Order: sequence, then structure tokens, then C-alpha cells
Amino acid sequence: MQLSPGSASTADALAHFSAALQFESSGKLRQALDHYLAVFKADPSNSDLAAHTAGLAMQFQGRETAIKILDEAVSASPRSPAPLLNLARFASTYPPEDLFVKDEVPSKAVAEALAKFPTHAEVYETAVMLHLTHNERDKAIQVMTQAANQNSRDPQYWLSTGHTAERVWPLGQAEFTTEYRQRVTPFFENALKTATKANAERITLEVARQYLLTNDPERARQLCEKLAAEYNNLDARKLLYRLYVASEQKDKALAALEQIVKQAPADAEMQRLLASEYDRLKQPEKAITHLEAAIQNGGGEIGDYVKLGWELYQTQKFDDMVRVGQRSVRLFPDHPLVHYQLAIAHRAREEWGPSVQYFAEAEQFASSTQSELLDHLFYYQYGITLERLARFEDASLMLEKSITLTPREESKSAANTMNFLGYMWLDVGTHLDKAGELITKANELVPNQPAYIDSLGWFHYKKGNYPGALKELQRAEALLQPLSPEDAEILEHIGLTHQSLGDTAQALNYLERAEALKTPDLKARKRIEDELKKIKGGKPDTEKK
Repeated sequence: MQLSPGSASTADALAHFSAALQFESSGKLRQALDHYLAVFKADPSNSDLAAHTAGLAMQFQGRETAIKILDEAVSASPRSPAPLLNLARFASTYPPEDLFVKDEVPSKAVAEALAKFPTHAEVYETAVMLHLTHNERDKAIQVMTQAANQNSRDPQYWLSTGHTAERVWPLGQAEFTTEYRQRVTPFFENALKTATKANAERITLEVARQYLLTNDPERARQLCEKLAAEYNNLDARKLLYRLYVASEQKDKALAALEQIVKQAPADAEMQRLLASEYDRLKQPEKAITHLEAAIQNGGGEIGDYVKLGWELYQTQKFDDMVRVGQRSVRLFPDHPLVHYQLAIAHRAREEWGPSVQYFAEAEQFASSTQSELLDHLFYYQYGITLERLARFEDASLMLEKSITLTPREESKSAANTMNFLGYMWLDVGTHLDKAGELITKANELVPNQPAYIDSLGWFHYKKGNYPGALKELQRAEALLQPLSPEDAEILEHIGLTHQSLGDTAQALNYLERAEALKTPDLKARKRIEDELKKIKGGKPDTEKK
């Protein structure tokens, strides 16, 4: 309250005001009104107090009393538009009970406000809303024409009247967009022209946001680029990033995002966005840095940890992947994906036991909360890990489940799993006929795949059909041009088949060629060396591993 010295004593007015608040808070509005009226009598220039008091008076003493209160407020504050606008809004909200009586109060109050206060933006907003509410769009246009013709040097005036102009000429109406934009744009451009050094950055940013919201991205971009260049404005750069993304200017979007992160390294969301950009560009090393920053600054969501884990996997940083995975399972112990990722990390380090443990935990949690994780790829990874522990029956169950779950369109994936399972059975000497069926099916799904043809040849070998084996194995060899170290096993199989057919010279030739390839598989290398020694009359080196 602003009590004048000539009014009732300040202490008396404050006592009434305190009582009014207490009665109102306890729901005793009629008693509150009496005290508000006493306060208003002491300070009729308080427009907010007048409006509140009029609202209560409307309930208990009628519209006429309420209008009188608001009229007195107008008289008490001739230099402020607020009382006139309160009067206009009130009279428009609460029309006379007699619907046939034309109420001139709102229109007169608005007209007086427009005449006395033409440079006050709130006057135009109230006038426009009054006219639009009464379907008087032509009058609303006249009001905004008056607003546009003012010679105001206040940029805030132009911003506010610009937003009011949008109500008269809504830019969302596609069929009138061009026409309406020509009407609305001058208000915001005037805001830019009247901005001073002290407020130019703020005004320009607000206008840029306005253009972005009203689908004028080109002008928004121009203003944001100016703000970024002249003021190093962070918010403008964030808008620029969105604009560049929308216009598919990927290089500029990336550059803007990099600058944002450099300017605001503690912004976890921007760090995540930059990490995603680097992931899209197949630059996992850079993505890792920003995912770690996002976790450090934002506390770390499960998505951050999972993405970081896969980026570490791509860069073969398996020790770091295990470290991150261990933290993930502590933070999100019931989430199956983090257990699955940790299983993959241990598998990458050839730590088969821990890997199987986390595969089992992932399966347990996913079965009730995230069953979509348990797809053919999950069970394939689970199965080939169990195979490394020589748990062949368990591996068989997982691999068979993988085959069952493989979608029909994923024929290559199905063939790979069939070949792996079939070859595993051949290797351990069990389910030979079923192994042959799987390997044959793999060759049907993906013809001319040397590894699958080798498996088929090896199946014939295991069944004692050495001519059939040699035929398939030589067909696999013909497809291997040039040979790589990983192909040593195929040459080994051909050598063993020649040996079983009694052709020792050819067996020796192929085994020596296999040895020369220096396969990275140490078990296969050991077998080849031992077979060569047998053929040459030596003894296998049983100590070598």
C-alpha cells in the first residue's frame, strides 16, 4: 500500500488490511470485504487493491458498487492506465444482468485508456482482447494500427505490442501466413531498432526466439549468428544448433554444439548431444570424453552408462568397459542391460566365468522386466561363451534357443548360429547327425561361405566319408583367395583328410602350409604342429600349450 499523509492513519489502515487478510484466508469473505473497503478508502490509488476489493464487492454488494469502487480508483490515479484497464476488464467479465442493456463501461474505459496512454503496451493488449472477445476484429485491427503508428523508443513496448498483434493476425493460419507476417514483423523489427547498448543482447535474443516460434528460421538464424559473434551468447548458440539441425546443415550444427560445450562444459545435456553427434560420425573416442563429462556433471542416467559402455567396446577399451559396467550394476542392480553389457565386457577380456555369471543375471532380470533383450543375439553370445567353458550341453540349449528366436529375415544370423552349433557338436563328437542337418541348412541359407563349407566337409570326415569330405573341403579352399591366418584350420582339415585317404605327401603339404599361416588360434596351431610331427615320425610336444 502507498498511503498518503492526508489519509487515515497508517496504523489504522494496516490494521484493517491485516484483518482483511485473516478473514479472507479463513474463508470469511464478507467480513474481509468490510476491512478491504476501509483500506481502499485510505488508499484509493492502489489499483490492485481496488480490483481485489471490487471482486469481493461484486459477490456481496452487487455490480454497481464494484463499478463505483473501480471508478474511484480511476479518479485517484489519473496518470496510470491500470485502473482504467481494471475497470474495462471487470465490466467486460461481469456484464449487467439485463442482457438487453448495452453496457458502455468497457468500451469507454478502453477508449479513454487509448487516448490518454497511447505508449503503454498493456492498453493495446486489453483493448484487443476486449474487441476479439466480442467478435469485433475490425476494431481490434484499428487498435493495432494505432499501436503501430506510435513513435515509441522503448523496445519493450514493441515486443509487447508485437505479441498482441499476433492475436489479431495469428501466424499459425497457413493460408494467411505471408499477409499476417507482414503485419506482425514490423513490431519486432522496431524492437530491434530501438534497442540500446544496455539491452540489445536481451532484446535481440527475445526477437530471435519469437521468429523461431513463428516459423521464420532464416531471420532467427541471422539474429542468433549476430548474437553468437558479437556477444558470445550461449542461448543464441543453442538456438543456432537447433536451426542448423532443422535445416540439415550438419557441419555447422556440430561446430555450434562443440562451441556450446566448450562454453558450458557443466551442461550435461549438451555433453550428451555432442556425444551422440560423434557417435553418428563413427568417432567413438570423442564420444567417450563427452559421455564421461555428462556422467560427471549430471549424475549419470542409465542411458549414459550404457552408451559409454558400447563406445568403450567399439574402441576395444575392455578394461574401462568392465570398470564402467561394474559401477553400472551397482547403481542399477535390477536393470538387465547393464548386466548384459558387463557380460560382453568380460567376454571381450576372455574372462569366461564372470561373463557367464552376468549373462545369467541379465537373463533373470530381463525375463520379468525387459524380455525384448532376450533375443537371438543375446542367446548366441551366451551360448558361445558357455562353449569356451566346455559347458557344451548348456551352450547347446542357448544356441538352439537363439536359432528358434532368429527372425526369418535374419537368415545370415541363423546360418552363423547353426554352423557354430553344428561344428561344436562335431568337435566334441556328439549329435553328429543333427550337426550335419544344421550345417547343411546353414549352407543352404548362405551358399559359398568357406567356413560353412569347411564344416560340411568336416562332418563328412567325422562320418568316415573321406572322399565326400575332400570334395567339400577343396571347394572351401577354392573360395579362399588369398589365404589368411584364420584359414589355417581349413588347410589342416584337408591335410587330415588326405592322410585318412592314404596320401601322406599331400597331407604333409597341406599341414606345412597351414603351419606357415601362423594362425592366432593357439589351440589350432598346437594341433597342426603335433600332426606334422606324427607324419614326420616325431612325437607330439605335449608340454606345449
